[in-house]
Amino acid sequence: MNNFTVGIIGCGNMGGAIAKGMVASNVLSAESIFLYDKDIEKAKDLAEKTGCALGELSQMVRGSEVLIIAVKPQDSDGLLKEIAADITDQTIVSVMAGVRINSITGKLGKEVPVVRAMPNMAAFVSESITSIACNSLVKRTEEVKSVFAGIGEVVEVEEGLMDAVTAVSGSGPAYLFHLAEAMVEAAIEVGFDTEVAEKLVVQTLYGSSLLLRESKEAPADLIKKVSSKGGTTEAALTVLEKELKDIMKAAIKRAKERSEELSKG
Repeated sequence: MNNFTVGIIGCGNMGGAIAKGMVASNVLSAESIFLYDKDIEKAKDLAEKTGCALGELSQMVRGSEVLIIAVKPQDSDGLLKEIAADITDQTIVSVMAGVRINSITGKLGKEVPVVRAMPNMAAFVSESITSIACNSLVKRTEEVKSVFAGIGEVVEVEEGLMDAVTAVSGSGPAYLFHLAEAMVEAAIEVGFDTEVAEKLVVQTLYGSSLLLRESKEAPADLIKKVSSKGGTTEAALTVLEKELKDIMKAAIKRAKERSEELSKG
């Protein structure tokens, strides 16, 4: 177990998932994690579920070695100005989508260690992939990685790639859910009732994702193992290969472009 203090501002879905993940994975003791939310009941509820401590904003900021900001991007300006006087050498970790590091330091009016982090929705089941980007002042990279290891896996990237991260893994769960929806609808059309169709599709996608991760084989190699010459999988792939790759590439590129547009305000 690590030995540093973490403050979390924003106890909604992602802030809550991070707190729960750290406690459940023994990254930190609950006594080392402090919670704050402008919605006091939300913070109290998370504190009761995790054993973490509630904190008054200014006091919590000053007492945290790593400060996680998990509020809506549109609320960031006011918050950063409010806590600016309490920021000294804390490592600030932002999970606010589209808010750049230089925007954070600009609002604070000082150069401090800042990390941008992009988890995804799978954090709710501790299977996120979180990308982090650090400015040159960050010295607590390993501590920050350990925080997000509580909700899944972590990779470090350059900040210039964060819009691409948003497009690939941030939005990525929606792509899989879209595929699942289409497969369920197709299964119903070929004769299954909804309950059986959903079970067939969900377990197929779950098991296949697990195999993809555990086997370490390239997707193309696994496709070959499922397919046989003249078989049913090959017949299906002749339909998918015409358009699916181009559609997916176009979708990710458009998501990246939109992330860039939002980042520029």
